[in-house]
Parts: sequence; structure tokens; C-alpha cells
Amino acid sequence: MSFDEPRLRALVRGDSCVLRPQTYFVAWNGVLTLVYAGFPPVLAGIKARLNEEDGLPPENFGSRWPKTTLAALQDDAPPLSLAELTRLRALCEEHASKLSLRVPVSSLSLVSYAQRGLESVRERSDVALGSAVDDAEPSDAERERVRGVLDEWSDLETYLPRVNQPGSRISSYREASPQGSTLVAFIGASELREVVALFRAAVDALLPGRYAWLDDASLHCTVRALS
Repeated sequence: MSFDEPRLRALVRGDSCVLRPQTYFVAWNGVLTLVYAGFPPVLAGIKARLNEEDGLPPENFGSRWPKTTLAALQDDAPPLSLAELTRLRALCEEHASKLSLRVPVSSLSLVSYAQRGLESVRERSDVALGSAVDDAEPSDAERERVRGVLDEWSDLETYLPRVNQPGSRISSYREASPQGSTLVAFIGASELREVVALFRAAVDALLPGRYAWLDDASLHCTVRALS
């Protein structure tokens, strides 16, 4: 691994916990994401310890709010129109009503990757969390951080240029991705998979061929980048 694994494993401790899916969201560059209500206290504590650790780079904004990247626009996809984004937001809100389940997190994974979508992993080391389950909800500060992100698309006309700005197309998650390392919770094997499949089908029906979907086994929530 390209990091001090024993040192990092010592910081990744705590009970098992749960992620609470909140909604689907079209992030900057048109990336489709599943957004959680906030990092639960166990994961927030791990992040705080990592942020105090010397030798790690500053945390990226993208991992300060918990999400799972589901799909990115094809490299040659045309820009989304305001009407298309409006319909896509309505679809996200419709399918958010089916997100009543919880995603269990019983382990975290230290990963060195060749592709940032984690469809191509060079090394992976899983760290088990405690057998007890901490079901505590995210703090108010965690929820507020997520709310600040989601508020961005309350005005779609203003938000549209950010959705259509270049970058983060599917090749940036695959063959054109830089290598790196990260700490994640893999969620692809959870029952959430079936719910996401319904959303995927609905998006593909609305915008045929525009999105490329990441493989189910690669789906994850980033706790913090390590490089």
C-alpha cells in the first residue's frame, strides 16, 4: 500500500454504524449521486482523527459530505438542457421516497486504486468495526453540510452551468483516472442495490445513452481520501 497501513488501521476504530440514504442528486459536472443524511458519529469521529494526522493531505470538499457516485455522463454526451435537468431532478425526488432503508457499515476498506471509480483496485485491506451497532443519527452540523450542498439546485437555471461544466465524465473514473488511495465503505452488496437499479432504469429511460453507470461491486461512500 502507498500509505502507512498499521498507523491508519489504528485510527479506524469504533462500533458498526449505519448510513441513511436521503436523496438522489445531480452533482457538478452532471455526476449522479446518492446522498446520505450526513456522516454518522462513528464515521465523523474517524474522519476527525484522520484530519488530525500528520502526513495526510488536506481533506477534499467532495468527501466532506457523504455520497455514493452512481454514474457519470458519457464523454461525448451533449450538455443537459434546463428542461432535461428539471425532469431529472423530479425523477431524483420521486425515487428518494423509496430510500427508507438503512445501509449497514460493519467494516471500512483501505484501498489503493488504479481508477477512482474503484472498478479497478490495486490493493484492498478491510478493517472490521465493532460488533455492536451504533444507530445514532448524524449531528446537526453534518445534516447542515448536506443541506448546503442540496440547496445548490433549488434554482436550476443558476445551477445548470455547474452541471454542464467540463470534467468528471466517465473516462475520469476509468481509463483516464489518476491512481490514488482512499478509505471507503463499500455499499454495493447491500439491499440498496435493488433500489438503485430502479433509479438507474428510470434515468436510462429518460435520457437514453447519456449516462455510464459504475459497476455495482465498486459502489462506495468515501470516508476520506488518503492521497
